[in-house]
Amino acid sequence: MNNSEPPNHEYYLNSSISFFKKNFEKRINFLKKKNFLFKEISGFINNCIDSTKNIIIFCAGNSILGKNIKSNKIFIKEIDEKYEIKYNDKINYIDDNWKNILPECDTILISDIEHQSNPTSNLLNLSRKINNDTKIIILSKNMVWMIIIKLLKFFFNFSPKKNNFLPSSYLENLYSICNLEVIRNEKIIALPIYIPFFTNLLNRIFRLPLLNIFCLSSITILKKKNKDFSKNDELKVSFIIPCKNEENNIKTFEKEIINNNQSYEYLFGDDNSSDNTIQEIDKLSEKLSEYKIIKYNGPGVCKSENVYKGIDLSSGDIIVIYDADLTVSFKDIEFSINVLKETSTDFINCTRMIYPQKDGAMKFNNFIGNSFFASLFSLLFKKKITDTLCGTKIFYKKDWIKIKKDISKWGVKDLWGDFDLLISAYKNNLKITEVPVTYYERKENETKMTSVISNALRMLYIVLAAYYKLRMKR
Repeated sequence: MNNSEPPNHEYYLNSSISFFKKNFEKRINFLKKKNFLFKEISGFINNCIDSTKNIIIFCAGNSILGKNIKSNKIFIKEIDEKYEIKYNDKINYIDDNWKNILPECDTILISDIEHQSNPTSNLLNLSRKINNDTKIIILSKNMVWMIIIKLLKFFFNFSPKKNNFLPSSYLENLYSICNLEVIRNEKIIALPIYIPFFTNLLNRIFRLPLLNIFCLSSITILKKKNKDFSKNDELKVSFIIPCKNEENNIKTFEKEIINNNQSYEYLFGDDNSSDNTIQEIDKLSEKLSEYKIIKYNGPGVCKSENVYKGIDLSSGDIIVIYDADLTVSFKDIEFSINVLKETSTDFINCTRMIYPQKDGAMKFNNFIGNSFFASLFSLLFKKKITDTLCGTKIFYKKDWIKIKKDISKWGVKDLWGDFDLLISAYKNNLKITEVPVTYYERKENETKMTSVISNALRMLYIVLAAYYKLRMKR
């Protein structure tokens, strides 16, 4: 993977090349015995890459990983041609021409990092060549298991005795110097020995928080950290503004829109309002005819369905979901949009829980519930979130295609859409960043989130169901 395009043998450690060439039969028998292990790893990877079209897998005598990977095309670079076994029709073995295939691949799986002669140089050069949206997945082991495996090698000789000592705890430092950042990290496989029923059960139990520190394998998903953001200045922005009886609040939008960027698109979705919301949107559109103000009819089901319809109708490159109560200032929104444009962030979740809130902005019950779900989300998904219920979320329209396919698949319908969007963004390996905003008291009317207990139970079910589907389900 070096710029100088080294011959094949320079990519791997000499000790690894020697071992895999001499011990082909023994290694193949090992793979057959551990087929369940590789199937388990492949299955979990599939949960992480189900939007992948083409994948490259770098292997060291373990190309069996590609057998169960789900992708339109699977390209595999192996340590020796003996291991180039055609497990299925989608697999294509490649040699040093992998660089020509790289542009058409959106996922790279590296399962051989402990056998590479210079993994730091390889990763750095790889980060220079991949597309901005390409994800790199690294398979590694935790430190305790690496020591155990090193001892076992002396007795069972199933892998080279000499290899890079790269426990998952160290690798983050390596990623950082290679212009890569961690988007997601998962730990699997507590018991690498197959015992019918017991192994599957134990491996799933040990995916739970705290217990997963004992797992053997780490699956780390990376993306490029620094990229060219100059073209982002040309991106168009669409505001999705769901409305339900917001007659008085619509009147206050005039000043905000005039003071905002004139190129922005505003989509007001009326959701069967019983007041004069529709008429006020029409008046606003007529008065500000030089601005792009669009009115659409929401499905009349819930806020989330209203928002999703607006996203589908929008023409912008960047989506801003913005509540009609104007409790978040346009100044904070403008700042958040710039964060999205000027960093490697994919999805911005605005948080009202950092800066002091204005008096009366959030009811006490809502504050407690929000704090609880933020802590639960952070624990289960290992992603620090302080405000799961902020209606202001900003992301790229191109990523809506990925997010949309997972909407409403988390047990029950998300009436508000906040959990749908956050969990689906996490599941699709988007980099989620929180941007603090000041939370103001509603200018008019009351909050729509009233049935606290029923909403809390619904949200709890969504979070637990999502955790099961993303981490526990086979």
